[in-house]
Amino acid sequence: MIKNLVSQGWSHWERFWFAPQNLLGLAFMRIALCGTMFYLYVIRLANLEYYTDASWIPRARALEVMGDLYRPLFLWGFWPDSMMGVAHVLLVVLLGLLTLGIGGRWIMWLAWILDAAFIQRNYAVNFGADIIAALFLFYMSFTQSCERLSILNLFRKKRVFKDGDIISSVMMRMMQVQIGVLYAYTGAEKLKGMSWWDGTALWSVMANPQMTTMNFDFLRNIPWIIPLLAYSTVIFEVYFPVMVAWKKTRYLWLIVGVFFHSGIAIFMGLGPFAMTMMSTYFLFVDPLILEQKVVSKLDLSKN
Repeated sequence: MIKNLVSQGWSHWERFWFAPQNLLGLAFMRIALCGTMFYLYVIRLANLEYYTDASWIPRARALEVMGDLYRPLFLWGFWPDSMMGVAHVLLVVLLGLLTLGIGGRWIMWLAWILDAAFIQRNYAVNFGADIIAALFLFYMSFTQSCERLSILNLFRKKRVFKDGDIISSVMMRMMQVQIGVLYAYTGAEKLKGMSWWDGTALWSVMANPQMTTMNFDFLRNIPWIIPLLAYSTVIFEVYFPVMVAWKKTRYLWLIVGVFFHSGIAIFMGLGPFAMTMMSTYFLFVDPLILEQKVVSKLDLSKN
């Protein structure tokens, strides 16, 4: 009996990590993630001095502002400041191509290397969206992310798509695990602060006009909302891995996540971060739902 249980457990483990997976959810994630990064780097074209010695962090001191645990041995941005504009435009072009589904693993690898180089060059000016996006772009660079929802498929008239290879399947699972760890860790870290226990943590954000897009002073008249939002945030993050792993609660939690991040985007102006986090949700949606509800209307893969 024990042998059968072990055999069944190993069989489930192998299917979880290595079974071929439909690549449609990955394709939607690629569009959302690379499209968000494309937007971020386009708007930074006017501020390239942040990545040169004209900034407050010269090249010789660039890595010193990074934490010891994730500081690289050398600066990936090997090009001189005079080539910063060329490297930046190249990254924008690559991200635009990937958003359209043009390219493959090597193109995405090059995009990730350039992205990591810009992040390292002036780590102090990066946002959470930059760090999280770079993380998932690295995972995605191992996958066949441009197989589905590619603009090239309109010209190929491709109708039949194969499931992903083993590496794509493993990396898709890794991204699912990674987003679960990110949420759980963030929620656990919040529990270390007393303001999250007494429910006042969010008020320090809402009462700061530099961190919000509107005036929340009216909430002083309904103070119970503040602790309710604080506790709900912690519960959502801590239990995210469990709730999305269980099919009966998966879509409920994903819907809550959409409202959660939409609120962050609207009321705190953190749209790129919200979109980066929500891009991973496509990996949890049943591909049949995406096929029937979205692709059948867009008809990208059937023309």
